[in-house]
Amino acid sequence: MNLTALYKGHFIDTPTPGQFRVRKDAIAIVEDGKLLSLEREVPAQFSSLPVKDSGAGVVIPSFIDLHVHAPQHMQMGVGLTLGLLDWLENHTFPRESRFADEAYARSLYPLFAAELLRQGSLRSVVYGTVHLESTLILAQALEKAGLIAFVGKVNMDRNAPDDLKETSEASFKGSEEFCRRLAGQGRVRPIVTPRFAPSCTKKLMKELGRLSQRLNLPVQSHLAETLTEAQWVSQLFPESRSYTDVYNDCGLLGPASLMAHAIFLNDEEINLIMERESTLVHCPSANINLGSGIMPLGRYLDRGVNLGLGSDVGAGHTLAMYRSVVQAVQASTLLRILRPEENHRAVTLSEAFYLATMGNGKFFTRQGWVPCGAFEPGMSFDALAIDMGLPEAVDLSPLNQLERFLYAGDDRHIKTRILAGRQL
Repeated sequence: MNLTALYKGHFIDTPTPGQFRVRKDAIAIVEDGKLLSLEREVPAQFSSLPVKDSGAGVVIPSFIDLHVHAPQHMQMGVGLTLGLLDWLENHTFPRESRFADEAYARSLYPLFAAELLRQGSLRSVVYGTVHLESTLILAQALEKAGLIAFVGKVNMDRNAPDDLKETSEASFKGSEEFCRRLAGQGRVRPIVTPRFAPSCTKKLMKELGRLSQRLNLPVQSHLAETLTEAQWVSQLFPESRSYTDVYNDCGLLGPASLMAHAIFLNDEEINLIMERESTLVHCPSANINLGSGIMPLGRYLDRGVNLGLGSDVGAGHTLAMYRSVVQAVQASTLLRILRPEENHRAVTLSEAFYLATMGNGKFFTRQGWVPCGAFEPGMSFDALAIDMGLPEAVDLSPLNQLERFLYAGDDRHIKTRILAGRQL
């Protein structure tokens, strides 16, 4: 039996990056979790069904976070005046080691899942820790919250604290077991996760590359976040032409690969990324907080690189992807101002919003999910009803209301959260 629901509101989305699409007073007809159509009036065959009216606010696609570290949720805002490597050593690694305790994971990971839900990030791609059982607990917490996600057990077999460093064999076997136990068609699925090249030997990364290919699984890691890190990689892998080439040599670079940050790439690396159809994930908050740099987002967009957006908590200081949308615009504006000789351009708000919705949704679509990220027929109906409240927004157009929410709103203004047609 088909399950049909009707929603009325001012629908705003970005099926393409160039501009917002606004459809006022439209009726969304949703069947079996997917949008059938947006209509001006209720079609006769559905006239007996109730219409859920979102009122004076706006309805937007729910947010998608392509890069977030679940164990770092509880350290948001801590140590963010340090550089990346010092921050990892002094704050992140000591806290991640605590997830060896499964009871600790059970107490904290539901809080992370609840915060994703609260902020309207109903799909995400998530890092756990090196701990197999605790990362399975993370997956269970996301599943219980009704969210859709990819979750990865982190791999590190060198350049890590003793209580987080595994042998190459143990790290690989743990990941293989994690992927086996999480495999299937549930809402939360596995993703192969070498933390980043400095913390993994080539032997381990090649094994993980083969695992990804054998099980047809996506990959997530970090790439060229800081100059210091990139220089370190060139010392650790002198046989590789570049940081990007390290992943390519190990079979970890392909259409299902997410590489976060990617600030310091040369033209050869960008060409390789595009040739392999991999996705670069911009995390503007984290990059600014740790003083890493600013991704040349406008340049990558103009080149046609596959791009996404992430919160990167805890180097980023909020799970709210609407904040990441604004920060992406602000960071690109700063880059244009500070380095005018390089002809950078500021990205538009619609481009950044596109990345957090439709752009990020393309990753899920490529992994076999129902297409998502906009209000197009046949797409998963993933939606947030936003209402800034009266009287402050009463005279604003629907698009102005969305702009105000992105810059000045918060989770209190998200009135309804719908994922695949199901209200959460």
